[in-house]
Amino acid sequence: MTNIPQKESDYIKRINSNFVGQKIKEVYYEELIYESDCEYWNYSNNIHSVDMNVIFKFDNDKLLQIKWDNEFYCYGIGFEEIFKIESKEGIKTINVSENDNWKPLIGETISSIEIYWDESESQEFQNKFGFMIPKGMKQKIKLPLSWKLKFINNYIFISAFEIKVNEYNYYWADHLTIFFNEEELIKYKLNQYASR
Repeated sequence: MTNIPQKESDYIKRINSNFVGQKIKEVYYEELIYESDCEYWNYSNNIHSVDMNVIFKFDNDKLLQIKWDNEFYCYGIGFEEIFKIESKEGIKTINVSENDNWKPLIGETISSIEIYWDESESQEFQNKFGFMIPKGMKQKIKLPLSWKLKFINNYIFISAFEIKVNEYNYYWADHLTIFFNEEELIKYKLNQYASR
């Protein structure tokens, strides 16, 4: 049996105790307000691209906001409970409950959440006589890159990931991407190196 670090164990427990068993009543996206009236979040039939947050309102009226954060490192998936949906300067809130991708999940219960962890190494550098040289030892970094939210007959993925037009996509992004099928997740290699 693998020993899970306490921080990861606490994170998993918090997710399970807050999400599992909850029935989705409404879904909202929080997006930056752009100068045009265009909606940029609907990236494709199976992908939504969200600047800020995804908010679930459950049938008990509890509100949980899924967000990119730096609890482990910049940026992974995090969440917090909020007590009302408020307007914020520079951000618009969009009710996407009637969207074709979300509609089948309204009224569905989250049965489990699987976390896809990503690992890398970090190295600090220092300037010595005009040269950047390593400082100290490399450190392993592990963060929650994606969640797989499972329902009885369905699932979705939410990732701290941003698809860019120039094909240089951003992993560990200050952005959320929602995948409504696993093929898209595989296409962008979000499961390739992930540990679960």
